[in-house]
Amino acid sequence: MPAPQRKVALERRCLSLVETPELEQLQERVLHELADLCGAQSGALWAASEAAGLRLRAWHGLVDRKSMPERVDPTLVQNRPWHAGATFLVPLIAQGDVVGLVQLSDALSGRFPAELVTPAALLGEFAGSAIRQALKVASLQRQGLRDRDTGAYTLSYFTDYAAKEIYKARRYARTFSVLTFSIDNLPQVRLRLGNEAARAAQRSTLRAMASIIRDSDVVARATDTEFHALLPETDFFGALMFLRRALQAMRDEPEARQLEQKVPFGVTGGASTFPRDGDDFDELLTRCKGRMNERRQSLHQKLKLEGLSFWDDVELLLGNSKSPRLPETQGEPSRRGRVADVLFDELQTEVARNLLREPNARGLIYVGVPQLDVDVPIAMGLEGVDPSMGSRVYLLGRRGDLTTHPVITPVFVEGDDRLQRHEFLLWLGDGSAYALLQRRGRGATWGFHSSDPTLVEGLVSALQTEYSLQPY
Repeated sequence: MPAPQRKVALERRCLSLVETPELEQLQERVLHELADLCGAQSGALWAASEAAGLRLRAWHGLVDRKSMPERVDPTLVQNRPWHAGATFLVPLIAQGDVVGLVQLSDALSGRFPAELVTPAALLGEFAGSAIRQALKVASLQRQGLRDRDTGAYTLSYFTDYAAKEIYKARRYARTFSVLTFSIDNLPQVRLRLGNEAARAAQRSTLRAMASIIRDSDVVARATDTEFHALLPETDFFGALMFLRRALQAMRDEPEARQLEQKVPFGVTGGASTFPRDGDDFDELLTRCKGRMNERRQSLHQKLKLEGLSFWDDVELLLGNSKSPRLPETQGEPSRRGRVADVLFDELQTEVARNLLREPNARGLIYVGVPQLDVDVPIAMGLEGVDPSMGSRVYLLGRRGDLTTHPVITPVFVEGDDRLQRHEFLLWLGDGSAYALLQRRGRGATWGFHSSDPTLVEGLVSALQTEYSLQPY
């Protein structure tokens, strides 16, 4: 192509970016124009967000998504396009700052010629300025779409944001999670303490959530008592961990603690994940509300275990043969009574098998035994597993001959007689939850077991507090 025509074609590419003000579409357009300019069949783009760092935002062609890093450090990006083996990398520059990076591969001509550096650099600078401007516009739009009373985003903005996230998730096979939080006793707070106290309950709930969200997360006010949160690129286990952090942050928030002493306002939360729980926004919200109701009906709530120590929970749940029956609950079953002596060992073996079958599945597993020996079933079952396994496994007990393990973290607990009399297994995973507590006696083993997710989550939190274990 003659030089004047190449110049006109480059100008048209630059103008096409100006005509794409919406950030998500702009990022895809930048990747398309640079790939077309350089004759690349495949490409990926990392771009700045409202926080530091470049995140993977778009890709097409023969790109192996799993091999692409999720984040790129902009300080490692050169200011001019460069070749790296068979790939061609183009920085996106705005006023001297790196705001993005495009990686191009699979050149139609077999290679990316040196004469591409100058036009690619020019288009990269124009793209960088366009992305920075689109980020500013998006930020201003978000600031103008907040609820005046609470500072949360409006439901209309949240719904629009969710629609865009669903589009991205479907196009790029990504996942995201939605959470709903309800201030169940807000009407009682308003009745007994007045409207200002009710607004303070809302503000303190939002402050607690704002303290743990990322720049890409969005929190919106849905009704007087409900708030929604959307977490991009977050799986169900990640949503469960966020839910735990959020509820703890709400308990720790100073204004919320003061109000709780006067009238408990009882925050309940539920999570759902695209696409496992639904492929549209309404389905995801319905699943959130269903899980909120499950939490309200949980044995953890019925027995008022919140705030008790782990061993108080254990004694209350185990009881004995003369203890009253456990309260009736809907959904996940919980039972206590005599259990087979081999059940504890068999469950450890089965958990190990599950982790071997799905090594990438994320979860937390805690096993408590009198002594940490190499022949503990879960330790034997996980001996050959890949060290990069997604779940974290902790084995608690008195020091024995097991001191290290490829994937198990030993937690040595000396001088605690309760671990000599009891054994337990707690499993909190991506869509799975189970607890077995047992006390061995003369001629019989007395146990409690449950697949109630809220109860298991509460036991895990209490155990982590009891032994100063990493909470998330």
